[in-house]
This record gives sequence, structure tokens and C-alpha cells, in this order.
Amino acid sequence: MRKPVSTTSVHPNPREGSELTVLFAGHSQTEPSHRMGPQVHDYFLAHTIMEGIGMFRCRDRVYELGAGDSFFILPGELHTYQSDEADPWRYRWIAFRGAKAERWLQTAGISADRPVVLGGDDVPAKAAQAIERRFRSGDWTSDWEAEGWLRLAMASWARTNRPAGPPSEGRAGISALQANRAARWLEAQLAQSVSIADMAKELGYHRTHLSKLFRKEMGISPVRYLQKIRIERAKLLLREPITVEQAAASVGYTDPLYFSKAFKKWVGCTPTDYRRRIE
Repeated sequence: MRKPVSTTSVHPNPREGSELTVLFAGHSQTEPSHRMGPQVHDYFLAHTIMEGIGMFRCRDRVYELGAGDSFFILPGELHTYQSDEADPWRYRWIAFRGAKAERWLQTAGISADRPVVLGGDDVPAKAAQAIERRFRSGDWTSDWEAEGWLRLAMASWARTNRPAGPPSEGRAGISALQANRAARWLEAQLAQSVSIADMAKELGYHRTHLSKLFRKEMGISPVRYLQKIRIERAKLLLREPITVEQAAASVGYTDPLYFSKAFKKWVGCTPTDYRRRIE
């Protein structure tokens, strides 16, 4: 029989009202028949089982869980869980709160009606361990690191629970995601000299297919979208104490004259005239 042990490391100064805050993390080798509840929490609490078996009860449903499984306690939900008498649980846990966390769990298909993820990789357990260590260290960056580890755990749970993604996406939803991904790629390449062929190759699509999909979902061609976000960024830069040539280079135009023509076509005046108007 493994020796019972339990440790918890708490966040020294959790941020109230934050969209995502990790509160504490810990691990335990439970005693035989160790029982928690019935009780209610005002935060999210995720357990990932490393060894042993046991029972989790929520909304009058009972789940028999073992190594690799995770169970989730949601705020305001009455719950009970208990380790097996002969083979008690060893698990790690992460407690957190915030609107972002709730949205992520919903996207991953985790709710009070579906509060378990069966199987999966070891990322959630590693995340709980890392968070516990960082909080114990007292390092001033531990808050950021804890959030990063929780994000990795969330991604793992989502992949395991919904390997094909949220079921509501459908074909149209997938097209929207592809177009959005392309838009984000263009935004990331704002200062670079790129082409639509470059984007298609990078994202793994045929150029014609991606251009049609983008236009359908975004209402504008990829080329026009790139021009638009470049000019909008340039308008902001022209408010700063930099030259027109520097503003042009910052949004991917190596030729200042070409930039001036493109800017005038979109805004109705040259970059120099625009700067005079806003001064």
C-alpha cells in the first residue's frame, strides 16, 4: 500500500476579476476510501488521476475513474468523490477561475453534465506539478507560468475530449476557421513582403481554393484584406514621430512612392497630407 501524502501550493496574490487566474495546485496519494463532499466550490477544480481507481459523483451521475482520466468540479455544483478502498487514487489537481476558463471548458465539451475526460496524455498532470512548483518557489513570474501551464492542460483535455473539434462547427464553421487563420497569418506578416501564394503554401492550401474561401467568409479578397490592414496600421504610425519612409517600411512597402499611391487610393490623400490633417 502506498503511503498517503498530500501537498498544496497556493497563488500568493490571485488577481480578482481576471479572465483567468490559477488559484492553487497540488497532489495527493489518498488514503483508502478517502472521501470529499458532498460539497460546493466557487471555483473550477480539475483532478487528473495518475494511479488507482475511485468514484466521482455530480448531478446524480456516478463516474468510475482510473489512471489517465480527469474529472472537473464546476462552481456551484454539488459533488462527491471517493478513492477505492483497495486501490486508492493518486492524483494531481489545479484550481482556477475566470470567464476565459469557463469558455475554454465549454469549447472542450466539459460541463456539469459532462464533467469527465477519459484518457489522454500526461500534460495535465505535468501542468499541475509545474504550477505547484512555481507557486512554491515564490518567483514573481510564477503567475504567468501558471497560466501558461493551465493553457497547455486545457489544450490536452480539449484534444482528448473532442479530437475533431467542437461538433457545431460543421463545414461552414471549418471554412470560417480556415479564413480566420489566413487572416491572422496576414496580420502576422504585416511588415513583410509576402504574396498570397506564400500564404497558401505556408497554410497548406491551394492558392485558388484559399482565395475563394477567404472571399466568401471575409467578404474581401486576401490581397485587399492585406492592403486594408497595412493602410490602417500606417495611419496609426503616421501619428508617431517617424518619417513616411519608416512608416511605409513598417507595413511592408519597400517603395515609398508606391506606398504613397496605395495610401491615397485607400484614404483619399497622401501620407503627408494625412499627417497634416491630424496634427
